[in-house]
Amino acid sequence: MELYVKKKLLLPVLLNTMAFNYAASANHQGPIFLGDDFTIEYDAEVNSNLVDSTESDRGINLEGSYVSMSVEWRQKVRLVLTGKLEEIFQNNDVEFNDDFDVSEFISEAYIEIREVGGTPMAIIVGKQPIPFGQNVQAMPMFRSNPLVGLQEVNEVYGVTVDLTEGLLGLFDQLEISAFETEAGDMEIGKIDGMSVRMTKMLTDQWLLTASHARLGNEHLNGEEEKRTSIGLIGQTEDGSLIGWAEGVLFSNNPEYPNSNFAITVGGQYQIAESTAVVVEYNYIKNELQEIGTGVKTELTRNLSVGADVRYRNYIDERENDVIFGITFTYKLGNTGYSENENYLFGAE
Repeated sequence: MELYVKKKLLLPVLLNTMAFNYAASANHQGPIFLGDDFTIEYDAEVNSNLVDSTESDRGINLEGSYVSMSVEWRQKVRLVLTGKLEEIFQNNDVEFNDDFDVSEFISEAYIEIREVGGTPMAIIVGKQPIPFGQNVQAMPMFRSNPLVGLQEVNEVYGVTVDLTEGLLGLFDQLEISAFETEAGDMEIGKIDGMSVRMTKMLTDQWLLTASHARLGNEHLNGEEEKRTSIGLIGQTEDGSLIGWAEGVLFSNNPEYPNSNFAITVGGQYQIAESTAVVVEYNYIKNELQEIGTGVKTELTRNLSVGADVRYRNYIDERENDVIFGITFTYKLGNTGYSENENYLFGAE
């Protein structure tokens, strides 16, 4: 068992070491300019995640790790390609994946056209994350949140129209999408999903989000899934304390077929310049409730570490679960963008 653990640990450590050596010279460079018209930018994030659980899955993985490159023309048209690093390797081991599938590797492949017709509007076409919900990712192991499947629509082909002005003051941003519901491939399927997300800064410290999505019957054997999300995020004037709450009404969800309501409530407090603690409560009607706490700290400008523990109480006869996780994250690139970023006060 000891040899197995050491072997499994080797790949995340190796990747973080490679990222450290490379980023030392590359991370602070600006975009690459090709003449006056074209700009090339790149970003990557390596996450070494260790998860232990009393009842569910455990082990080491690279979930959330990615590499991304974009080519931009005159700040008007941008092509983005993003790949998932965990798809390259065989079970997160040092061996390359014999069953490597490029369609599983590419998580984003889209074109963004800005200022269409001279208006403050953008159109995004291709394989993309669909705007929905708050997308708060404050917990160190935020992908362990049992609501994450209700709060995200990712890796689907679609069209998104993003409006940032001209909404009569009702909202600060309006995003409307039409998309397929078969995720994770390189084929464009039936466009049977739609969503709308609206955001509004109520004050300098309060942000309101409202979303609605309909997912067609391609993934539900004839049933249409619906989701409606209302969320509120607030922070103190100095930004040291952030709180959030989001409720989701839904129907025909394949992960939680016996439920129709979920809520998450959480808070983050900055106890030091580089360290924050997080507490979060999650509830899914007729399914489970969970309380979790975590801490995350920035070791260097590029390297951070986080740990969280969750106690999950199932309403049915399943045994209650305690989930513990540690993650090391290394970021590099020349834009400062992070795919795994908190959706807090305009940060995407």
